[in-house]
Parts: sequence; structure tokens; C-alpha cells
Amino acid sequence: MRVKLSKNILLAFFLLFQLGSFGQLKDIGIPAIHNFPKGEYHASAQSWQIERNSKNFMYFANNDGLLEFDGAHWQLYSLPNRSIIRSVKVDENDRIYVGQQNDFGYMEPDSTGRLQYHSLLELVAPEERNFEEIWRIHLTGFGVVFQSYTHLFIYQNNRIYQVPLKNKLRFSFYVNDRLWVQDEVEGMKEYSQGRFYQPRGLEGLKGREVWAVLPVSGLHVLIATDNDGVYTYNGQELIPWQGEANEFLKENEIFSARKFKGAYAFGTVQNGLIITDENGKIIQHVNKKKGLQNNTILSIGADADDNLWLGLDNGIDFMDVSSPFTYMYHPEGLGAAYSSLVYNGKLYVGTNNGLFVKDWPEQVSIQDEGFRLIPKTVGQIWYLGVHQGVMLCGHDNGAFVIEGETAYQISEEKGAWTFIEPNQNPNCLIGGNYSGLTLFRKNRAGNSWELVAPVKGFSESSKLMAQDRNGQIWMSHGFKGVFRINLNQSLDSVTSYDYFNSKNGLPSDIFINLMTIGENILFTSPDGIYEFNENTARFERSAYYNNIFGQQPEIDYIREDQYFDIWFTAGGVPGVLRFQEDGTYTKMMAPFEKLAGRIIAGFQHIHVVDRQNTFIALEDGLAHYSPAYQSLSDTSFRTYIREVVNLNDGGVLYPTSLPTGMEEALPTYEYKGNNLKFTYSSPDYKNIRKIRYSYLLENYSSGWSAWSDESGCEFMNLREGFYTFRVRAIGPFSSESNVASFSFYIRPPWFRSTLAYIAYSLLTVCFIGFLVWFILLRMHISRRRERLKHLQEYRRKVQQYQREALISEKEIIKLRNEQLHGKMIHLDKELANQTMNIVQKNKFFGKLKSELKGLQEQTNDSSVKSKITLIINRIDREFDDKRQKELFETYFDEVHEEFFKRLAEKYPSLTPREQKLCAYIKMNISSKEIAALLNISQRGVEISRYRLRKKLAMDRDANLSTFISNI
Repeated sequence: MRVKLSKNILLAFFLLFQLGSFGQLKDIGIPAIHNFPKGEYHASAQSWQIERNSKNFMYFANNDGLLEFDGAHWQLYSLPNRSIIRSVKVDENDRIYVGQQNDFGYMEPDSTGRLQYHSLLELVAPEERNFEEIWRIHLTGFGVVFQSYTHLFIYQNNRIYQVPLKNKLRFSFYVNDRLWVQDEVEGMKEYSQGRFYQPRGLEGLKGREVWAVLPVSGLHVLIATDNDGVYTYNGQELIPWQGEANEFLKENEIFSARKFKGAYAFGTVQNGLIITDENGKIIQHVNKKKGLQNNTILSIGADADDNLWLGLDNGIDFMDVSSPFTYMYHPEGLGAAYSSLVYNGKLYVGTNNGLFVKDWPEQVSIQDEGFRLIPKTVGQIWYLGVHQGVMLCGHDNGAFVIEGETAYQISEEKGAWTFIEPNQNPNCLIGGNYSGLTLFRKNRAGNSWELVAPVKGFSESSKLMAQDRNGQIWMSHGFKGVFRINLNQSLDSVTSYDYFNSKNGLPSDIFINLMTIGENILFTSPDGIYEFNENTARFERSAYYNNIFGQQPEIDYIREDQYFDIWFTAGGVPGVLRFQEDGTYTKMMAPFEKLAGRIIAGFQHIHVVDRQNTFIALEDGLAHYSPAYQSLSDTSFRTYIREVVNLNDGGVLYPTSLPTGMEEALPTYEYKGNNLKFTYSSPDYKNIRKIRYSYLLENYSSGWSAWSDESGCEFMNLREGFYTFRVRAIGPFSSESNVASFSFYIRPPWFRSTLAYIAYSLLTVCFIGFLVWFILLRMHISRRRERLKHLQEYRRKVQQYQREALISEKEIIKLRNEQLHGKMIHLDKELANQTMNIVQKNKFFGKLKSELKGLQEQTNDSSVKSKITLIINRIDREFDDKRQKELFETYFDEVHEEFFKRLAEKYPSLTPREQKLCAYIKMNISSKEIAALLNISQRGVEISRYRLRKKLAMDRDANLSTFISNI
């Protein structure tokens, strides 16, 4: 009960302190700084003045023209004479006044919304137009004042009034509804109702160059000079500032100044920017070493959240001074931070480069050199903690005792991960290292720790450890699982240990982290939070802790602070569960989204010093979080559609800048312009580069697009019709902006236009008339076709009968041809038989004739010889070639269709004997048989064939039989 009461008192005090702190500036660490080099905004390096409009768009008077930034896109507007813009001012209607060399005027949107320049030079008398550069523009109750070194113009009611000047001017200032000018000779003067007055007590500013006059309260102002520092002026006397800030400004030359959030920012020529209160106490100092691109601050502006914009001598920088986060500074960089500790008036930061220290609470000073490296600690630092009044450091090289800024090594066991105080013996420490456990004991004096020995029996790397109520030590290994270790009574040896993994209820064997809340040992995993059930000896999901974390996935780090708040990281984003009076918790993650992606996975570290000071280790240093320092700005998170580009003809529309009355007109695009590109932005600079967008095109999209950091989209080949494009933004705190919309109409193509549809209607009527006529014509044609059909049917049948008769006739002819073919085959066979008979007979007669001649020669009887001679003559008569030829030709012509006639017509030079030879060859009779038929030798046949080839004029390679067969 006492704990709860004291906690409630602390909470009430904290809330009261917060109410008094909101809107102030942090003096711890350095605000986040975003650099914009000229290569990013594509304009000149120098910007001379900075203003914003009602939509929180930023405008810069740049050497190349008017530069605009909307949070996502840079746009440069060049003026006609292309001279340097030295001054810019935006009025309540978002009219932008600009001043340049021998010209001044204003910029307003045209009918498309694009800013156009309107010069006021024509309202100036011709003889007064050589006024050189306009350095200051003021929006006053009596008009717009344009000031150069030689002229002072007042623009009112579309007229220019020139204020007569006695001497040249330096600069002018409009403060507390009073216009101040610095006369080059007579010093500071006030202009009112057409006259100049010499304020009392400002004589000391003669000969000094004043760069700024800033309001304080009432009639009090701060007057900043270039080399003489800052003065306070109460209307009666000029009082120099006292303190380190003024001495710094004197040494480094003031060039620009601005009041914001009740504080004052001074830009110098040589050493960056300082922020002070009205008494000159330094709140912040930033320069090139601390993150700026350049040490010369030409101009200072503020956005709607009172964050600062700096126009440098080379580039533009943004300072998120309204954030509850700042970042600890060291000239050479801290590197990756793994641990931090505030102890005995010092802040220690353990990094991969060693152990760094600085005094705490931090005192803002120009001479502050940041952190100091403690000797002998170069290397990887894993752990910082205080055990029984002694500060210990876990190092890659072993364990160290830290006393002030001195390190004493007490162990050389590699990789001292952590230390725990065992319940069994308050004078001992158990250390976890790369190769197991180490035992430490208080020294004899009782004021430090000393190494005893490595603990025997266990050799696993022990990074995350805790001791339960039973004295057992639990250790989780990120890639193996969980170990439960039992030590002997002297703590120098492991008697036994149990190993647990997914077989014992854990969701996996890897990525299990041991954490503690009070006396409870928890085990985090990507699947949730688990506890060990002693009764079942298994791990089970913790219903209570998963519930208070809101079923938050991917929790990998948990730490309870001294106020019972529970700090954690999930998915690389820190968060906190704030303990409430009724014992419940309220989860906060939104403010910490700024740190997303900067936490070192597996080595998360959060150190709560007190309610206002929390340190979070980052991969590039150390973040300081103080919930009391929040912006009081009530600016809403808004999204604007910046450009609508017709990709076909390049036409651009600027919806956010359309003139009054025209924003309601519905833009119309021709069908050939149905490819559109939309560009949008959200000028929420405190979350710059962390804004995501989602869009919807009504009448086209099925739903909102996925969140994306792209600030533009395209739609191609849109059909005709009415469309409304909508876009919204979401910040890192999961807060959504308004929905910006742009409605437009795409005309149909000419073939789908109203005139086209009228033409289509007329054509349809004509087509219907033509169709009726065509149907009647078809009916008439159909009747004619029916008649023709009957006639054709009749003719078809007649033709069919004729075809059938012709087929029958052909069949008869075929049968006749077959009969003739059979007869021809028979005759061919007969011819062959007759020819063979003749051949055989001639052979026989020749043989008989030979034998008779032999007998005739053998006998001496003359009567016998006479009879033999008679027989031989009779045989010769049987060799009647003419008769054989007639018989042969008769059969041959019947078979081969007048072959001899064709042969004689084609080759008239052939002799009868050669014709006969051709016939024999056509019948495929061999040369030997042909010799017998012709009563010549076989050699004579070959000679005859050779002569025949010559008469037939045949090629040497041609076949004689094939050639003759084709005649």
C-alpha cells in the first residue's frame, strides 16, 4: 500500500512537471538534423530568407529563384530577370511577396494553380527604379514594405508609395507593430505615419550593424548586432547581454536570428547556430561537427510545429527541435551503443568502440567536447551495471571495475556478457561469458570484486541469465534453447543442468530470449511470451503477459524500470507499458516509431534514469527521450494533392493552389489525355521521410492501395466518365491525415461522344430501313431462287440420268478395254510364243543344215549329195524372212498398236532390219535370241544395236530398251 501511495505521488508530480515543460526546448543532446544538399533540391547553395504558408509549405529566397518544399517535393520558380531573391514574405492569404535586384512583386497561382510572378515595378516612378536589391519585406498595418539599401517602398491599395530617405539604410525590422530601420548615419529609427522618430536610448548603436530585432515581452526587444553581440532594450536604455552566449556571438558574428517557442535562435557566420532563452542562457549549440552541412547560417525559418529550417551558405538543414528525442553527441561519433548507465554524476555509454563518459546532468556549453573515452576500454562493450556499490563493465576482453573515469580489469575471460547476484551468497557474483560462467567474490576490503575462477561443468555462451526463487540459474541461448543450471554450494561448479527446446513446449529452438519482470522469468519469442510451468515441466504461453502487451508480436526485449513501467522492443521499435494507479498498463509505441530501424537486433538496451531521462541504445549512437518535452502545436496532419499531370500532352494542374472559386470547377480531360499522374505530399516535417500514403480512384479502383512511401502514382488508359482521386497519409505514430480529393471528368472518344451516338442513331434508322428493304428483296430473291431451285433440281436429275448413262457407257468401254487388254496380252503371249518357235525352228534348221553339210562332205555318192543338197535347199526355203517378217509384224502391230508406223514416222532413216531389231528389243528379247532370229552372230547384234543408238541420237548413258519402249 505504501509503495502504491508513493508511486501515485511520483506520478502526480510527473504530470505537473510535464504541464510546465510542454513547449520548452530540450537542452540534452542534439535534435535530429536532416540535411538537404543542393543536389537534392536542385537550386543554388544559398537561401537568404525562409517563410511558410498556411498549408505549412516552406518557401526559400534562393539565389536561383523561389524554392518551395511541401514535405516530399522541391519546386523551383525562376523569376523573369533570373536575379537573386534576397527576401520573401507570405501573407495570410498565401500571397508570396519576393524582392530581388531592381524588382519586387508577388507570386500567386494562375488558372492551373501554378505560381506566377506579378511585378510591381510598373507602379514605381521610372527615375526611381534603380534601387538595387530588396533585402527586407514586412507585412504591416499600413501596407507591404519593401526595403533596399537606398529605398523604402510601401505597397497599399495597388499603389506604391516611396518613403523619402535622408541617408542610406542598412536593414529594417517590424516588431510589435513597429517598423524599425537602421539609418547608415543616424542609427536606429522608427517609422510611423510618414515620419521617422529617434527612439530614446539607442544612440549606442550608431556605427554598428544590426542584423535582428526580436520581441521579448511588452515593449522589450532583443537587438542583435553582427560583431557586438546582443542587447536588451526596454524602451529607455540599451543593456548588453551577459554570459557565455553573448561572448560566443561576438566572436562568431551574428548573421541571422529568429524567435520561436519562447526561445531565440541565432545563426552565425563561423560556428553554426545557438538557441538561448531571453536571458542568454544557452539551450542548444549545433554546428558542422554536430550534424550541420555548413557553419554559416544565412537564414532561419520555422514551420507550423516550431521546428527550425536553416538556410546555410551551402545547403538547407532541418532541426526537429520539438521532438522528445535528442541524440548524444561526440566529435568522432560514438558508434553502435550497446549499454548505458548514469552513476555518480556521470553518464557512461558502452559502444563497439569502447566505454565513453561525460558529466551528468549535462551542462550545455560552447566548450563542451562531448564524451571522453575511458582508457584501456577500447573495444566492444557488452554490459554496464552497479553491483553492491561497484560499477562493472562487461567487455569483449573480459570484466572491468569502473571508478570514475578509470578502468581496472578483474577478469580476462573473453566476452563478459552479464552479471547476476546469487541468492545463496551476497558476496559472490556469477558472470556469463563466451565460454560459460565465471565466479567473482568481494575483495577483502569489501569495496570491489575479484575473480575466483571459471565455473566448472558448463561451457555454453551465457548472455541472458536470471536466478529463480529456488536458486537455479536460467540461461537462454539465442540459437540453441534454454538451460536450467544447478550450482554446488560453493558456486564454483555446475552439478547438473537441464536443456529445454521446442520438445518442451517452446515454439522453436532459436530466438528465445530470457527476460525478467520483478521476480518473474519470462521467455520471449516471435510467437509470444512464455513461462515455465513447474508442475508440468513444460513451457506455456503466458496469458497474463501476452494480454497486457496486447498480443504484441515479435517482442524480443523487456525491462521493468524503477517506476514499474515495462519497456520493450517489438519488431525493431521500442515501446513502454505505463503502470497506472489501478494496476493496469497503458501501452505507448507511437512516439518511438521515430527510432524504427535504428535498434540493434539482439542487443537492445533501454536505461531509465528518472521520469524525464531515458536512454535508448541505437546502431549509430544513443537517443535521449524525455516525455515532458512535446510540441504544443495543434497543427493537424494534412495531405495535399500537389500536381495532376496529363502524361499525353504534359499539361499540369496544381489543385492546392487553384485560385479562389476555381477549385470547385470540375477539370475535364480529352480522351487522348486519359493517362494521368498524381503527385501528393504531407508537410509533416517532424516525421520527414517516414510518411506513407494510400490512394483510391473512385470509379476505377476496387479499394485503397497499400501504404507506401511513394508520393506519386499513375493511371493509364482511363475510360470516359467522372472520377474522384482520394489520397491519405499515415505518420510513424499510426495517425492518419485527412483525405485529400480531386474530381475530374474524362470526355469520351469521338466514337463514343454524343454527336457520335446521334450519328449512330441515324445510321441505325437507316440500317433498319435498309434491313427492311433487304428482307423484302431477299423474299423476292428467295421466291426466284425457289423457282430456280426446282428448275435446277429438274436439270440436276437430267444430268444425273446422263451421268448414270455415261457411267454405264464408261463401264461398257471399260469392260471392252479389259477384253481388248486381255486379247492384247494373249496376242503378246502368242507373239512371244511364235517368236520363240521361230527362234527354236531356226536353231533346229541351222543345226540340221550343218549336219547335212557334214554328211555331204563325208559321202562320195553323188546321188546322196544331190539329195542332201535338195534337203538343204528346202531348209533354206523354210528360212523365208519375208514371210516371217510379215507374220511377226502382223502380230506385233496387233499387240503394240502400229509400232512400226510410229517408228517409221519418227525415224524414217531406219532400215527394215533395224526396225525389226527395235521390235525385238521392245519385246525384251536377248541379244543371243535376236542373233538367231536375224540369222547373224551375237557380235553382229551388238554392232547393230550400236548403229541403232546413233541413228536414234541417244545419249551414251540412256538405256536403249527403255528408250524404244517409250516410242
